[in-house]
Amino acid sequence: MADQYDYIIVGGGTAGCVVASRLHQGDPSKSILLIERGPDEQKHPQITNPMAAPLIPITTNLVYKYDTVPQAGLGHRSIMNLAGNILSGSSAVNYGMWSRGDKADYQQWAKSSGDERWTYERMMPYFNRSEHHHDPDADPKVHGFDGPIHTVSGRQYPLRDTVYDAFHAAGYQDNADANSGNPLGLAKITENWHKATRQPAGTAYPLKGIEVMTNTTVRKITLEDCPATGNMLATGIELLSGRHIHARKEVIVSCGAHRTPQLLVLSGIGPEGELAKHGIHQLVNSHFVGHNLFDHLALGIAWKLKPSVQERGAALGHPEWKNKASNAEGMPMEWIVHSSVPPSALLPALQADGETLTAPKQLLLKERVHTMMLVAYGPMAMGPNRSIPMDGSHISTIALLYQPTSRGSITLSSTNPEDPPVVDPAYYFTQADKVMLRSAVRNILRVVETPAMQEVIECESPPEGYPSLTSKSTDEEIDTRVAGFGATIHHAAGTCAMGNVVDGQLKVKGVDGLRIVDASVFPAPVSGALQASVYATAELASDLVLGDAKKDVKDVPSAITPSELMSEMADTIRDALPTSIKVIAIFDSKHQTDSCEFG
Repeated sequence: MADQYDYIIVGGGTAGCVVASRLHQGDPSKSILLIERGPDEQKHPQITNPMAAPLIPITTNLVYKYDTVPQAGLGHRSIMNLAGNILSGSSAVNYGMWSRGDKADYQQWAKSSGDERWTYERMMPYFNRSEHHHDPDADPKVHGFDGPIHTVSGRQYPLRDTVYDAFHAAGYQDNADANSGNPLGLAKITENWHKATRQPAGTAYPLKGIEVMTNTTVRKITLEDCPATGNMLATGIELLSGRHIHARKEVIVSCGAHRTPQLLVLSGIGPEGELAKHGIHQLVNSHFVGHNLFDHLALGIAWKLKPSVQERGAALGHPEWKNKASNAEGMPMEWIVHSSVPPSALLPALQADGETLTAPKQLLLKERVHTMMLVAYGPMAMGPNRSIPMDGSHISTIALLYQPTSRGSITLSSTNPEDPPVVDPAYYFTQADKVMLRSAVRNILRVVETPAMQEVIECESPPEGYPSLTSKSTDEEIDTRVAGFGATIHHAAGTCAMGNVVDGQLKVKGVDGLRIVDASVFPAPVSGALQASVYATAELASDLVLGDAKKDVKDVPSAITPSELMSEMADTIRDALPTSIKVIAIFDSKHQTDSCEFG
């Protein structure tokens, strides 16, 4: 194995595999080293089997398990965060949901980065490049048909019509394509299984011609002064073994939202106080490294089916369920609703949050996606210490917060790169988060209360000591249930955000020859599962590295400032709210000065 390469990619997860593969395809003459901390187990039987996804954290060592610090918003519970510990990363262990999110998400990305290439319209070619869309009649401007990641949709389960009718009865309208950039409404779930088999990034994107090191930990990125630019220069990496490997062109970090900021701080790139606390010499003052952490929080509720419905094999675990082969071809769910919280309901919560406010202008748009709801044909997202039987007797509803305004952090636990970082997502911390998730919980409860669902459901199976929830439950009752049983669906992002840590070309500010390509660069949440966005980001990044994506300076505005953001929010509030509601001026000069974390 050589001691120098043109490109060194640290982290063989979803993004790292895509970038390595595309760089080799773009210029086979360049040497590429891809380093992954975990093993290459992409053909492990539990990796390839869609229905085995929930078992992977229990029966294998192929996921990291990060216990958060006690979360004040969740009853001071520690919440386990999972991330892939395997070549291909989380694409090898996730539940296969394929969703792009709301085009407004990417408008905020563009404003935060100061770069219009991150708008939904400009990113669409990269979404399409990664995708082999399941519907051959779909609009080729909206979807790709030649990409490596095959999608699938439309499996039919016994309760298909019941759930569809219930969502309609609750007022949700059909959306023929929730991956068009406008996901509001009721749609079929899209997944990325192919012929009932998982497609890990490292197999869908060929790694032939690339040097791959697995079971290898990087201690730090090596940096030296670059007098020509006044920045530091990334020259390579140092392995935990002490071996040094030189990068002739670039070091690209793709370790994910938990480990990427850890590696930067261990390399001397980060906030002064965090570096000093661990005795690390500061080489680059990057205040926001490890800040801006956000994640998707969900509440699952278990519902016992009537005996006659159980006998039909309507839920996972019943013998009749196993008799239909297509039931094992993906996750046991088929309909998804993306929903919005009215600005008139959200504004008072944003006002109450005061200086903790991080919500962008787009959060107050009338047709903004804030939450998601679905029905799963088995108990899912149940939270801790639940003993709901997986025997065909229960289904579950899931309400999920897509647009949290709470922001947490990743910091070091020690200077040993093998040790997990300190993870503090600050779940359910802001009033805005509470208003949005409560809304989703009440909305899915209204769905359950429709005649269609009441024909099949006997009752809720609440946690011991907790009352059953209804759409008329109080805020306190919903908050208590969330505090006890709210769970993450493992979509951590934002900890090296564009506009703060990296620029619009994903280059680390203050360092030449160093980029970050993974979900840590997301400056704001995506209203969907992350993997489609990670694939598109990695596709775009590959063009940036190869020099194929040329930045048109005339199309690129400067990054939005906090004061400009407040002004835009005020305009949106006035336009969106009924005239009967008075908008008070809460955004004074003090708030504009102190509220600095807007990425």
